[in-house]
Amino acid sequence: MGLFKLFSRKHSNVEQVSAEDSHKVRQKKESKHPARLNTQEERISYIKDNCEIILDNGRQIEEAKVEYQAVTSYLTDMQKIDLIPLEERGPLEEAAGKIASLSKERSKLQSKSSILTDKQYKMLEQYEDQLPKELATLKENEEYKLIIEQDMNHLEKERKKLDHEEAEIIGKQAFLKGIAITVIIVIVFLFTLFAMLSGNSEANYTWPFILTVVMGMAAAYYIFMESRKNHADVRLVQMKQGRQIMLMNKVKIKSVNNLNYIDYAYQKYMVNNHGQLQMLWYEYIKVKEETKRYQRNSDALDDNNHALFKELKKFGIADAEVWIYQPNAILDEKEMVEVRHRLNVRRQKLRERIDINGKQREEALKEINKTMKNYPDCILDAEKLLRKFRIETEE
Repeated sequence: MGLFKLFSRKHSNVEQVSAEDSHKVRQKKESKHPARLNTQEERISYIKDNCEIILDNGRQIEEAKVEYQAVTSYLTDMQKIDLIPLEERGPLEEAAGKIASLSKERSKLQSKSSILTDKQYKMLEQYEDQLPKELATLKENEEYKLIIEQDMNHLEKERKKLDHEEAEIIGKQAFLKGIAITVIIVIVFLFTLFAMLSGNSEANYTWPFILTVVMGMAAAYYIFMESRKNHADVRLVQMKQGRQIMLMNKVKIKSVNNLNYIDYAYQKYMVNNHGQLQMLWYEYIKVKEETKRYQRNSDALDDNNHALFKELKKFGIADAEVWIYQPNAILDEKEMVEVRHRLNVRRQKLRERIDINGKQREEALKEINKTMKNYPDCILDAEKLLRKFRIETEE
């Protein structure tokens, strides 16, 4: 909280570097005491090591000075912002407030996740115009599929019922055939019996013959009427079966067409049912709307960044772009105080870093001069090294 993002990127390692510098000082101090300068090679190597130390110190001093100037510039800008009159802070605080709000909204939009894969999103985007109608059609076809299945079940039950009725009528007809054969056998037997009895006796068998004939005629009439009824019933059942077969064929054709459309739609939209496609469609609409919101947010953020930058420049702020990343410090005095404190701490550490490297550089120069003074035979080689490293020593 209260740290400039840009400032943090540039200077977040200041404390770490300062600690490293202190460690290096200790190491380099320790390394000088046990140095052995018994040979010409050791003396030149010792001078070279100190040249490298001086070169590294100079680089670090320059880097620290650049950062020190940047921190000082930020602190100067903070003083200028604090001195802006209240009556003139309106546009500045308005832009800062909008940037803070838009940045918060942007973070929320960026953190949202979606169940859509890139492939699904591109597919839905491709069929965006026709999908609302396709969703309704697919739902209708799935509902119609259930109706077709119900019709097919009903027709199948009707087929089984008609087959049973046909079997019953055929069974009745076979039964009538059995009765007819039985009646014929009985009549023939009775006629034969009466004929034999009338030939062997003088009794009158006219009435038995008449009754047998009447019985045969009655049985024949009954068999004829039932047979006729059975034939009529069979024709009726067969008509119903024909109608059932015709309806079943029509329903099967509808079922095939319906399933072909549904399977094609599932394949086309990479789903297993209407519900899944609808869920993906709703997610697509949400993602698309969030994308539009993100774009509107980016445009509004750019506009307000420009407005804030313009306002800050109007009051002579040198590093106006830094405040784009930390608008809350403009709005909240406590946060501004915290930022100032952190920058002061950083500047102090930079001063310490410059001082440490300066002392170390002076010490290295003294060591070089001391070595050249104590060992005149290495002066020529030492001067070559100094020219190479572009280092000037005391005469």
